[in-house]
Amino acid sequence: MRIKTGIEGLDKMLKGGLLQGRNILVTGPCGSGKSTLAMQFICNGVSSGEPGLYITLEESKEKIFQDMLNFGFDLEALEKTGNFIMVGGPVAELKSYMNKADAEVTHIIKEIEEIVRTKGIKRVAIDSINLLTVLMSSDDERRRAIAEICGVLSKMKCTSMLLSETREGSMELSRYGMEEFVVDGVVVLYLVRQGSRFVPGIAIRKMRGSDHDKEIRVFSITPNGIVVYPEEAMFTNI
Repeated sequence: MRIKTGIEGLDKMLKGGLLQGRNILVTGPCGSGKSTLAMQFICNGVSSGEPGLYITLEESKEKIFQDMLNFGFDLEALEKTGNFIMVGGPVAELKSYMNKADAEVTHIIKEIEEIVRTKGIKRVAIDSINLLTVLMSSDDERRRAIAEICGVLSKMKCTSMLLSETREGSMELSRYGMEEFVVDGVVVLYLVRQGSRFVPGIAIRKMRGSDHDKEIRVFSITPNGIVVYPEEAMFTNI
C-alpha cells in the first residue's frame, strides 16, 4: 500500500508514494528544509484523515507552531481536531528528565508506542534522531535504539520520517554513518552553491521494496511549503 506524502513532485519521484509502515531517514545540512518536509508530510496526512505525531527534540512547541504558520500550517487548529499530536521539547530538558527519573531511551520508545496505539497514529516524524541518539554513549547503543524505534513503528503500521542533520559540504548520509543502514529508505536534501546563491536539491538514495527516481531534482521552499520539480534535474550531462 502506498502512502502519499502529499508533496506531488516527491510522490512522483517515489513512483506513487512511500510504502506503508516504512521508516525513512530524511537527511541534509542545516537549513535544507528537513523539518518543513516532515511537517508537510504529517499535516497532509492529517488532512487526509491519517492522525500524525510530530516529536521535536530541539525547538519548543510554541516556536514550531509560530514558524509553521509561515507555510500555512495552522498546527493549533490541527491539534484541536485531535488528529495532530506534538510532543517533546529541547533535548536539554529531555536529558534532565532522564537523569531525574533514571529513565532510558527504551522508556521514551514505550511512550511513543503508547501514543501511537491510543491515538491511532498513522504518520510519525522524529526531529531529530541525532538529538535522541546523542544521549547514548556508543554507536552500538545508537544502532540498537534506532532499530527498536523503527521496529515498533513498522509493527504498528506507521509510516515515519526520522530527521538527521549532516555537516555542511559533507557527502555523508547521517551523523554517525550507520543510521542509513537501519532504515528502509533515505531521502537526501542538498544545498548546492551556484554563484552567489544556494539551490536546494532532493534525491532518493535508498528505498527498499520500491523503484524510485535516481536523479537529484530541484525543489523550492515556498509560502505553501516544499515544492519538488520532478522533471528538473539539478545536474545535466553536457
